[in-house]
Amino acid sequence: MIRLLQFFGLGFLLLMALNGLSWLVDDTGEQRQMLDALPAIQGRDAVTLGGSVGVAVRYPQMCVDGADYYWNGQDLFEVGAIADLILDGPSPPRYWIVVAAPTAQSYDNGAAASERGGRRREFHRLLFRHGRFGTVGGDWRQVLVTALTPALGYDAWGGRLQVLRHQLGLAPPPPPPTDWAARDRYTLDPVLAAADAEASAQRQAEHLERIDYYDGSIARRSEETLRRMNRRVRASGGVMILVVPPMTEAVRASTERKLGGRVRQFEAMAARLATEGVVVSDHWRDPAFGPRHDLFADNQHLNGPGAQAFSRLLAAELRSRGVLPPSTCDGAQVAETSGFPATSGHEMVDDVR
Repeated sequence: MIRLLQFFGLGFLLLMALNGLSWLVDDTGEQRQMLDALPAIQGRDAVTLGGSVGVAVRYPQMCVDGADYYWNGQDLFEVGAIADLILDGPSPPRYWIVVAAPTAQSYDNGAAASERGGRRREFHRLLFRHGRFGTVGGDWRQVLVTALTPALGYDAWGGRLQVLRHQLGLAPPPPPPTDWAARDRYTLDPVLAAADAEASAQRQAEHLERIDYYDGSIARRSEETLRRMNRRVRASGGVMILVVPPMTEAVRASTERKLGGRVRQFEAMAARLATEGVVVSDHWRDPAFGPRHDLFADNQHLNGPGAQAFSRLLAAELRSRGVLPPSTCDGAQVAETSGFPATSGHEMVDDVR
């Protein structure tokens, strides 16, 4: 019995040692970038939150002093939590751009069947560093995993193991981080667009079906998260703007065919939010972009020229609606890059959020 207790005691000490080590080691540099980018949001006019489709919004072309704080797979619960963190700062932005696509309301990275648990653990780790240890969307499991196991989560330790195996000649090298500047130069191959969109929509449908099996309340709770965020933003004197970026006709058609109910659910949510003061700018079916494969890096994400064109269009729309103030800027500046978001190469951007 004593030996058994000693065994478990040594195992616990080893686990805590690994846990402490991983607070010091940041393989991808993502935590460092997340921490460094957060203070820079204070005092800015605008901030972008949401998933990887946030690449569509470029502040230089909008003539707005804004900061990016979106990342690959960021769900709406994380949007609300990071908004709380920013709003508690000394000088939060006035304009809050939440970039999301239909079906975004169906995701919860902390759900039992989510394939993005690693993203939630990274986010909890960021919150822990700011003294916030509560749940995000009620995901107590991921809070415990982040707190009681190596703080980078299982994904990062798997990456370290692959590095070690590669050094021993037993595995290929790990994939490099996504080069977002290079992605700006990508152009979608129209020959592959339809097949890729169909496969992506099928994977997405299967993923969401698994999530729904365990929790059918995610869409309702996502909407309440955005409503609560909007109330806080308005109380601070700000404006919340829900932007639905354009995507290719191929991905729109396949998504509406396989996930049409969720698309309509998202649109109904956006309409309800609009009645509460949220500015909704919906370009999901924008004919100026859908057929233009040259404006996309892939089916879901605009490339550099596409994002710049969309940002000028978005700024003109928001100014015509009286949301943004007039500007003397011509919106033609060279795009700036903040090096954020950081996205590990092994996390494929293949779903619509």
